[in-house]
Amino acid sequence: MRGFTWWLVVVGVVIAAGILVPYGFLAGGAPSLDIMIFWCLFGVAVVGLIVIGVARWRL
Repeated sequence: MRGFTWWLVVVGVVIAAGILVPYGFLAGGAPSLDIMIFWCLFGVAVVGLIVIGVARWRL
């Protein structure tokens, strides 16, 4: 796979994790630190993917 394909696959995995983890694995329990930690790591992953995508941008 080329660079863009890998990046796109990782974006898809992060989006899927943003849906499955908080609404699947972490759902049903009382609000906890686990949920906050997940959303913080999710945010860092999204920002990292944006930075990587923009850094490799070709006009």
